[in-house]
Amino acid sequence: MLNKRELLTEEKDCADMLGMSIDEYREYVKNTKIPTKMRNNQRKKYDNSILSKLGLSTSDLKSRKVL
Repeated sequence: MLNKRELLTEEKDCADMLGMSIDEYREYVKNTKIPTKMRNNQRKKYDNSILSKLGLSTSDLKSRKVL
């Protein structure tokens, strides 16, 4: 845990790195929104062309259960 003096020092450092005043930095931190959902939930398609170069097939690979 940070004490109050260390917290103020850290806030000042972060505000300086972003080129803001401490008040602007505090407003920025309050209004920051973090995305909680992934927007693209599509399954990835894999290119197995390297397998043919190695002389393998997809049946040589271990398969996992897809939920």
